[in-house]
Formats: sequence, structure tokens, C-alpha cells
Amino acid sequence: QLVVFGLSNQMVVAFKEENTVAFKHLFLKGYMDRMDDTYAVYTQTDVYDQIFFAINQYLQLPNISVGNHAYEKRGAEETALAICQQFYKRGTICPGNDTFDIDPEIVT
Repeated sequence: QLVVFGLSNQMVVAFKEENTVAFKHLFLKGYMDRMDDTYAVYTQTDVYDQIFFAINQYLQLPNISVGNHAYEKRGAEETALAICQQFYKRGTICPGNDTFDIDPEIVT
């Protein structure tokens, strides 16, 4: 059971890291992978350029993305992209005796 938990956790971490890299390439103007992974905007004009670039990229997602993001159509309009997160309402870990106390209620 511990091995299954570890593998599952590793898959979640890898998924998050890979998606973070993809989103950086999609939404940060001129982003390139770097060893130190720094990215900065220094002027007011650059900030506005970045914001407009991110908005335009977001609006172009249906045309440029190969992912499985979908938009719901309501008549002639398409809905905005929505992200849904689910987590346990409450949880505590006691490292002294390696026990977990997790409320099974899920909050969305």
C-alpha cells in the first residue's frame, strides 16, 4: 500500500511539473527553459505586453493547444475555461506516531 501511495504521489508531482512547464511556454512571452529558471519583467510596457500576450494566448487555446481542454458551447457562445479542485475538508498528520486523521468529506 505504501508503494502504491508513493507511485501515485510521484505521478501527481510529475503531472504538475510538466503542466507548469507547458503553461510557462504557452503564457509567458519569450519564455525559454533555463537552468536557473528565472523570468522577469522590468518595465510598465513589458508588464502590459505580458498581460496582453497571456490573454491572447488564452483566447487562442482551442487553436494552438493539443491538450484535452474543452469549452462548452451555449448557442453561439463558448464558456470560459474553468478549473475544479477537490480536497478533503480537514486533515492532520502526526509525525510522532505516523498517523493520519482525515475528514472524508470532500470540498469542491
